[in-house]
Amino acid sequence: MKAHKLSTLLPAAVMLLLGTQAKAAGVAGAIFTTDGNGTIVNANQYASKCAVHLDGGPGPNAPAKAAGLPNGDYYFQVTDPSGAVLLSTDPVSNRKFRVAGGFITAYIGTGGPAHATGIDQDHGAQGAITIRLGNGTCLDDYLTTPNGGGVYKVWATPVGDYLGNPANVDNPCSGNCSHGFVASKSKTDNFKVLQAPASTFCLTVVKQFDDGATTYPTLLGWGINVTDSLGVTNRYTTDSAAGQVVLCQLPMGTYTVTEEGTGTMAPSCYLDAPLKVVLNGVIQPEPVSTTFTWNSGSPVNVTFVNAIYCLQ
Repeated sequence: MKAHKLSTLLPAAVMLLLGTQAKAAGVAGAIFTTDGNGTIVNANQYASKCAVHLDGGPGPNAPAKAAGLPNGDYYFQVTDPSGAVLLSTDPVSNRKFRVAGGFITAYIGTGGPAHATGIDQDHGAQGAITIRLGNGTCLDDYLTTPNGGGVYKVWATPVGDYLGNPANVDNPCSGNCSHGFVASKSKTDNFKVLQAPASTFCLTVVKQFDDGATTYPTLLGWGINVTDSLGVTNRYTTDSAAGQVVLCQLPMGTYTVTEEGTGTMAPSCYLDAPLKVVLNGVIQPEPVSTTFTWNSGSPVNVTFVNAIYCLQ
């Protein structure tokens, strides 16, 4: 969030605090929050926790070398504005990404439901992506901030500077450190989540195979694209337990859900032609995509079914 100008006549204690912040600001590069496609969101305010994505390096319309992050692997976390209250609930290892050429280029988290990614609209040619702060169980995977103004803080720190065991959710630390993230070695950005609209719904997308297979191919990593009323498309991948993607707090509007038809296959197994897509129990005309308009009422369920054959 943009800082306001401060008077030059400040108490000594405040000047000391600013000195500490200046030291933290010396870390190269920048992170910021945005939507799934990397466009600027007005005043860093979001309609829901699930809408917030992490981006890094050059912002929209900035030169490719502007504010680039040092190459390497990073962890991220979500806290209240002070950093005292950890809001992330998945292991630190599941909140991991890679930077190359100054951009976030890969989500490499392990140990929990994956965090969805999007393609940065301004720097996609350089491989830049965005990473949703919420993982596959969003809305519930990071807690609501205790801050009365609805303000959150996202942190990012190089893996080599993290203090603690990344297999844990939290690694308490003292001094200039919050849950394993040292302030002087981390980049941060504040954002605000507005009260959710009164009328929202949950969308559940399920991947199935005609013989009920769950081991060949696995139900993990099948690509699902969801396009909203504004024409913004976000890509998600199915989890391994139920072969599904669950999105909640979606506002009313028109949505198109499309499967990519790519995922993890056993060496001897092959996909046949798509069989059908089922929207709330009704088979749709097209087998790989469906469009619906939600106004109010029940949750929406979409199921993609593929034929499969395996060599014995």
